[in-house]
Amino acid sequence: MAVIHNGTVISLRGWHPGISREEAYAMFPEADISRTKSRRLLIANGESEWSRSNLMAGCECVLIDGGIAEWQDIDTLLSQITTGKMENMAVECWRHEGKIDVSTMEIEKSVGGLFHDEGSTFNLENPKNRMGIILDASANSVAWGWMVGPGPGKQGWSAMRANNRPFFRPVSLEPRLARAAVNIAAGTKHGLVVDPMCGTGGIVIESALTGRETIGIDFDPEMVIGSKQNLEWAGVSADVKRADATRFEFPNNTVAVVVDPPYGRNSKGDDLVLVNMLDNLSKQIPNCNLVVILPTEEKQNNLDESIDFDIEIPHVKVEIAYAIPVHKSLGRVMVIGSVFSQD
Repeated sequence: MAVIHNGTVISLRGWHPGISREEAYAMFPEADISRTKSRRLLIANGESEWSRSNLMAGCECVLIDGGIAEWQDIDTLLSQITTGKMENMAVECWRHEGKIDVSTMEIEKSVGGLFHDEGSTFNLENPKNRMGIILDASANSVAWGWMVGPGPGKQGWSAMRANNRPFFRPVSLEPRLARAAVNIAAGTKHGLVVDPMCGTGGIVIESALTGRETIGIDFDPEMVIGSKQNLEWAGVSADVKRADATRFEFPNNTVAVVVDPPYGRNSKGDDLVLVNMLDNLSKQIPNCNLVVILPTEEKQNNLDESIDFDIEIPHVKVEIAYAIPVHKSLGRVMVIGSVFSQD
C-alpha cells in the first residue's frame, strides 16, 4: 500500500468543504497545508496549535502522528499504524462520502486489539486519548491518527440556530457560516473583530464565543436591542452599539471586519451603504482582513471549489469567493479579501 502521507491529517466537515479549507488555512497558519484526492481530508506538514480545531465550524478534528493512504484491507491498515502502550484510550472509526465495504466496528476491534496487546487501558465513555480512523469513499482513502478536536457528529449547531434566539429575522446568517467567516477573517491575529452591520447579532455571537474581542454596530436601534438580547441568550458578551457604519470610527486594534449586509427591496440603497462603509474603513484601517457575504440570484451548488467572482467591490482586494446555496431563488457568496486605501 502506497502511503500518501505520514504525520498530520485535517478532517473537514461535509457541509461546505471549500469554506472549511479556507478556515483551516486561517486557523493553522504555521503549517503547510495541502489538499488530497479526498474533498474532506487535508495533509499538514509542520506543527500548529491543533486545539484551535475546537473553535472551528468546518473542522471535525485533526489526526496527529498518523497518516493517510489508499484503502486496501484491515490487515494492511494495521501494518501502517504505530502502536504502543497508551493509557485511557478509545478507538473510533467513521465514514466520509459514502461507504467502503468494511465494518467500522471490525476496524475498531482490530485496532483496539493491537493496543491491548501493548498493555493499553481503555475508556469508552470519556477517553483521554482517541485514535480516529476515517474511511473516505470519495477517494477510496483511509486516514488515522490521534484526534484533536470534537470529532464526527453534531456540534450543537441546531441549538444555536437563529430561529431559536429571542430576536429573529428570516435573513439571519446560519451560525456555523458566521463562525467560519469570523475564523477566516481573524485567524490567529490578536485584536478586534467588528461587524459594522450586525443586524440580529449572529456574527457578533460567534466571534464572542471564540473568545475574541468583538464589536457590533447597527444604525437600527431595534437591531441593537435585539442583538443584545441574543448575546445574553447565548451567554456571551460583546459591545453592541447604535452607530452609522459609514461614519464609525474603527478602533486602531481592528484586525478583521466580517459583514453580512442587509438586502431586500432597497438593494440599491443597501449597496451604497456597503460601499460607503468600505470607503470609511479603508481610510482608517487599510489592509484590514475582510469577509463579506453578499446575496446573489445565481445559485451554484459546487461546494468544493471557489467560484469566479467578477464583480468589483470598491476598496476591496478580493482573494477568493465561495458560493453558498440558500434556496431555489436565492444564494449567497462569501467574499474573502482585504480592504485597501485608494489614496
